[in-house]
Amino acid sequence: MIFQTDYWSIIRGFFDWVGESAAIMMIISGAMAITWLGYERKRRGSFTKRKVDEIFELTTFLRVMSYLGLIIGIFVVWSGAVSLILDKPPSFKYRDFTDPHANHFTSIFLIVIGIAMFFFPIKDLPLASILGLLVATATVIVIALLVPDGVVGLIAGYINPKWILVIIFAIVTVVVIIAVKFYIGIFKTISKVLSWPPIALVVVIFCLVQGFALWIWGVSIFGLNLF
Repeated sequence: MIFQTDYWSIIRGFFDWVGESAAIMMIISGAMAITWLGYERKRRGSFTKRKVDEIFELTTFLRVMSYLGLIIGIFVVWSGAVSLILDKPPSFKYRDFTDPHANHFTSIFLIVIGIAMFFFPIKDLPLASILGLLVATATVIVIALLVPDGVVGLIAGYINPKWILVIIFAIVTVVVIIAVKFYIGIFKTISKVLSWPPIALVVVIFCLVQGFALWIWGVSIFGLNLF
C-alpha cells in the first residue's frame, strides 16, 4: 500500500496526550460546566431553584452538549487517573516552573468532575435496573449458546429448560441491581449536586482559573499534594 496509517499508534498517542494534559482537561471541564448552567436553569426554571420542572423544552445545542459530556467525561477521568497513577505533571509549563510531578488535587478533581460529567445526561435514568437487565440478558444468551444439547435433553427430563433460563434471568437481574444500585446512586448524587446552577458556576470559575493557571503560568491555585 502506498499510504498506510498505524491507527493503534494514533489512538495510543492520543490517550498519552490526554494523560499529560490535565490542565487542558480542566479548561474543557469548565467549558462543559457552562452548559450545565444553561441546561439546569432551563430544567429547574430559575438559577437557584432546587425543584426540577416535570415538563420543559430544551434546545438542541444543550441536549447535544449534555450527551457529548458523557464521552468527554471518560477522557477527563482518564486524564486524572493517569496523571495521578503515573505521576505526570498537569502541563509542561507546570513541570518546568513548579514541579515535575503530578498535582494531586487537580488529578483527583478531574476524576470527580469527569464522573459527574459522565452521569449528567443519564442521572435520571434507572441505571441499576437497565444494567441488571442487560447483564441478565447476556448471561442467559451465553448459557443458551454454551450448554450442550445433551445436557439440555437431560435437564428436560426433570424440568423445562426455559423455566431454568427464566429463573437465572430473574436471579441475575436482582443480584446486579442490588450490587450496583448503591454505587451508582453515589455517582448520580455527585452529578446532581455539582450541576446545581450555583455550584456549577463555582465549578466553571475554578476549572477555568485553575486550568489556565496550570497551562499558561505553570502554577496551581491549590497546590496540596498527598504524598
